[in-house]
Amino acid sequence: MSSEFILKVEDLKTHFTVNKGRQKNVVKAVDGVSFAVRKGETVGLVGESGCGKSTIGRTIMRFNNPTAGKIYLDGDDITTCDMAPYRKKMQMVFQDPYSSLDPRMSVNDIVGEPLDIQFPQMNRKERDERIIEQLKLVGINSEQRSRFPHEFSGGQRQRISIARAMVIKPEFMVLDEPVSALDVSIQAQIINMLMDLQAQMGLAYLFIAHDLAVVRHISQHVVVMYLGHVMEIADAQELYHHPAHPYTRALLSAIPIPDPKTSRTRHREILQGDVPSPINPPKGCPFSTRCRHAIDLCREQPPAMTDLGGGHQVACHRYGEI
Repeated sequence: MSSEFILKVEDLKTHFTVNKGRQKNVVKAVDGVSFAVRKGETVGLVGESGCGKSTIGRTIMRFNNPTAGKIYLDGDDITTCDMAPYRKKMQMVFQDPYSSLDPRMSVNDIVGEPLDIQFPQMNRKERDERIIEQLKLVGINSEQRSRFPHEFSGGQRQRISIARAMVIKPEFMVLDEPVSALDVSIQAQIINMLMDLQAQMGLAYLFIAHDLAVVRHISQHVVVMYLGHVMEIADAQELYHHPAHPYTRALLSAIPIPDPKTSRTRHREILQGDVPSPINPPKGCPFSTRCRHAIDLCREQPPAMTDLGGGHQVACHRYGEI
């Protein structure tokens, strides 16, 4: 069953049991998340470290099994099914290019391994041609195919990781902070390359990051997360110009501005305190312990998502008052 959405996530929960002596605690890493990704678009998933972004990516890929909720890929329910038939459609690029590549394998073997698994009928000539073509697309010289990961820079390693994920021509990719470990100048090259490849191949991305400036550049829609919950969902331009949630405003105010005069005069919303433990989250709104606008209702009852129109949604009891 085909759909306009390549990915739909409905009320997704991923909980982990942690043993502390005789006591068992539950870490609610992802706790009731819903969003969708249209074909050919990029959805940015943002939030502070530890908010559950990477866990969502790994759960969507079924590296972690969901505790509850539903995951749909192009209309098919993949929440509990055998993932082997779907690996051709969805791939993941991991954050650390140093640990995501096998140091004992050459670039040719690393990029060719997905072809060996998904297309075992492909002959040697076709395989080599596909590998060379994909390496060229990510800016790696085909003459470097016999080299090993330690012979490349961090940016080149990440390009190799992207080539490995794209060589089987998937339709959807989870990009888990693919540029956070790279120099700023290299980040721009990788982001522009990802956008070019998306245009050429019609890919859809779930782009996980904590850098909102990067997310604004690459994403059409943005999902803001905090402590395993979605705080706000909106079109990228709408979110950056009219943020509705206090947490989103705080994140946006932390983006550096290169103009010193503008930077000195703009309003800053600085969060106080630390992120609560996902083992013992707040009873009401997860952001209530750090929100200066919180009232008793915020501390007692979790807010529902409010539709503001145009796909803009926010989870805040006091929307419109602050």
